[in-house]
Amino acid sequence: AEWVLYINYIGKARSFTKRQGMTWITNVWTDFLQRRYEHRYSAVFEGTLRYLWEPPTEDILKNARPYLHPCFRGESVLSIGKSIDYINRRTAGIISIMPFTCMPGTIVSAIMKRCKEENNNIPYLNLSYDGQAETNTMTRLEAFMYQVRRYHERHHNP
Repeated sequence: AEWVLYINYIGKARSFTKRQGMTWITNVWTDFLQRRYEHRYSAVFEGTLRYLWEPPTEDILKNARPYLHPCFRGESVLSIGKSIDYINRRTAGIISIMPFTCMPGTIVSAIMKRCKEENNNIPYLNLSYDGQAETNTMTRLEAFMYQVRRYHERHHNP
């Protein structure tokens, strides 16, 4: 849903800037309907997931702004902003998964180093996939989960 809502946000902004009134109305209506459907379909999971609905795109972009300006459009700004959203919601670890040599993923990986440092060294794991089986993925995940447990004990338990 995050990507779809972001595309709606970009469409509304573009049509507003270009003074395309009918296109703007169409984009606002589409956004309204898609958010409504998101809430309807996500409601099935109410009570089982801690964070059920996506935050507004404006909030995600605001979260990313100290690290990446919103004019840098695409997945990178969303991934950084969403990571900050999770940190603000007291998440104890973040995993970023990307295709091998993915430029947006590489940008996120580089920026998350600073983000991690500025947020109590929250555990962060970057995984990239090229279609080949990796022998160390399980070991990296186990180490990450250990770090998450320790981080949670230090920062979230009184």
